[in-house]
Amino acid sequence: MILEPHVFVGLLQNFTYLRKLSLASLNISSALPSYLNISYSSLEILNLGDTKLYGKLPGDIFNIQSLEILDLSINSFTLTSQIPSKTSLLPNLVSLDLSNNFDLRFESHILNNILKSSTLLRDLRLSSVNVSGVLRPHLNNRSSSLNYMDLSYCNLMGSLPKSPLNLTHLTYLDLSNNKLNGTLPSWLFTPPSLKYLALEDNMFSGDVSFALPQLEDISIARNQLGDQIDQSLIMKSTNLYSLDLSSNNFNGDWELSTLLSHLTNIEFLYLSYSGLSVTTSNAENISNPNMQFLYLNSCKLKEFPVSLRSMTNLTHLELTNNEMHGDFSFEAREIGDGNKLEFLDLSHNLITSLSQIKLYGLKILNLESNQIQGPFPSSICNMSNLGVLDLSNNRFGGDIPRCSGNINSLEMMDLGNNDFHGTIPNMYENCESLTGLILNGNRLHGELPSSLSKCQSLKILDLGNNSFNGTLPQWLGNLQNLEALILKSNHFHGPIVVGSSFESLRVLDLSHNGFVGRLPQKYFENLKAMMSGLRSTDLEYINFRGVYYSVVMDVKGRDLSFPQLSVDYVILDLSDNRFEGEIPSIIGNLISLIVLDLSHNNLTGRIPLALGNLTNIESVDLSCNRLTGKIPQSLVGITNLEYLNLSKNNLERHIPEGNQFDTFNMSSFQGNPKLCGSPLPNKCSEQSDEPELDDEVDNGFTWRVVMMGYGCGTFVGLLMGYLILSSGRPKWFNAIADAGEYLIHTRRTKRRYVYIGK
Repeated sequence: MILEPHVFVGLLQNFTYLRKLSLASLNISSALPSYLNISYSSLEILNLGDTKLYGKLPGDIFNIQSLEILDLSINSFTLTSQIPSKTSLLPNLVSLDLSNNFDLRFESHILNNILKSSTLLRDLRLSSVNVSGVLRPHLNNRSSSLNYMDLSYCNLMGSLPKSPLNLTHLTYLDLSNNKLNGTLPSWLFTPPSLKYLALEDNMFSGDVSFALPQLEDISIARNQLGDQIDQSLIMKSTNLYSLDLSSNNFNGDWELSTLLSHLTNIEFLYLSYSGLSVTTSNAENISNPNMQFLYLNSCKLKEFPVSLRSMTNLTHLELTNNEMHGDFSFEAREIGDGNKLEFLDLSHNLITSLSQIKLYGLKILNLESNQIQGPFPSSICNMSNLGVLDLSNNRFGGDIPRCSGNINSLEMMDLGNNDFHGTIPNMYENCESLTGLILNGNRLHGELPSSLSKCQSLKILDLGNNSFNGTLPQWLGNLQNLEALILKSNHFHGPIVVGSSFESLRVLDLSHNGFVGRLPQKYFENLKAMMSGLRSTDLEYINFRGVYYSVVMDVKGRDLSFPQLSVDYVILDLSDNRFEGEIPSIIGNLISLIVLDLSHNNLTGRIPLALGNLTNIESVDLSCNRLTGKIPQSLVGITNLEYLNLSKNNLERHIPEGNQFDTFNMSSFQGNPKLCGSPLPNKCSEQSDEPELDDEVDNGFTWRVVMMGYGCGTFVGLLMGYLILSSGRPKWFNAIADAGEYLIHTRRTKRRYVYIGK
């Protein structure tokens, strides 16, 4: 429902004796008046939560003495001015909710003042408000009515106060996702009514000691807590339904069956990467029917817990990075009900064989990085709900069965780095959901099946390190959503002829094949995603329902493993083929590129001046070609450049100086006999320092001649061009033209960036 802004402003101006105003979840899309008349002294409830309000939040709103409930949550406020720290604020306040105002800066002294002044306060919610500074609440006996306090994502820093706080009625305390440090004060674990305690994602250190029978949910994950944590104390909190100790530095051994026998109400248990070693007596009489999420990653488990059979409601099970070994056979009776289990991750263990797996409710199955031998488990083909299947980095062999194409719900299948052989079955008839197909590192051969052209949702197609052959199929260009195409180290051949565009492509690796012909300029014109220059504001990785796409790429002169590949890591690798001709200048438009590798081809001509536009690029490899001319000065302006290899070409003259070029060693330039200057031992002669033409146009006319024509008149310019081309280029002309070239290139670059910025 929409409330017109003028109606809203009228309400605030005309209702002098208004007591209650609640417009929650109405679409107002307006700003509060810059000044609120404090004559609204009778106002008790002001609820404007989730009304799409924006602009400055008037500071005098905190001086309404009669206000009991103030809710301005889920809006876009900023604060008009600072509030004096000694002002008595909202003495009758019972509930304050300013949460999810991401631009609101709320100084910590204001919060401390509210906690001191508002002695009736029971409910305080400031999540995702920038409460910068140190939390120093002044609570006294009259403040013990505080029941609910959420200060998560508030940018709080420093340590918590050591002196005891009287919080006898507190049931909910959330200080997660801040920058708090120091040890945990004992008063945190003393409130007799406390049921929910969240301290995760801070920098707390030291030990932990708590035993509150009434505690139901506690999370201290992702801190720096260490030393012993007494299992017997944990077991006294018998009401716990959620316990998260993950990603800390604890030590000690915990016996899983003993723990679960006391925590009979537990539903969520997270001990992953806590530092604890978990053992199991494999007692079968343990009953935990409520367990839903069990995460025991990196807990040194040596065998699969038999007690899982009692967990009839288990939906998520993670046991990665452990030491479980031997033969595994999963049926419904092995894990609770079985059909309720949706997520099973046993990756990075020592499992050697997989007899069968009959968990038909599974949506995600991850068995990556084990030692499993044998054929593809045919029982997987019957899992009609399966969305993500990762069997990579094992020892599976034989053919890929046709039945794997019958899993219509499949979004990602990773069979990489196994020993599968044969061809890819022409089986993908109903693959509308398939977004990732990774078969790299096997012994597959033959041509790519045309049925893959029906998988229009494909974003990742990784078939590298196999023995596929044939030409590059034109139907690949019809996969409009494709973001990564990796066909490296196969036996593809022929020219690149793609019928349609690859507008979404961000990673292209065709290296180590037999492609021939000129680098297709029209092809590069279609790479719109590589031209955008846009980068995600948050670090984002390619993943499928939380399972990350991992890949090994030749970057910066060596093979680099990417356990998680960022969506912003844009790669163009056409190395180790038989491409010929000049490097198209349009590659300079691919301004999102991080890695460019055209090495080990038969490329000729000059290095395009336009490559200087690749301001985001970190790695450039043009080595082992037949490139000529000098190194463009424009490359010096790429300040992100970490790796440059121009070796084994026919480049000449002086190596540019400045910025990153001063950091490159001899290996970046060696194998160019006519190249001189630091870091090579060859000293430059006077002739080597003279300017030289960089870019030429067709028919023998250089654009410098056109530039001269522009300055001297068309007829005179053409006449000079004729004389120069017929008699050679005198030194004085080269010097003038080189200066003009640099000026025009600089102006063009500036115009381009202004345009993109708009």
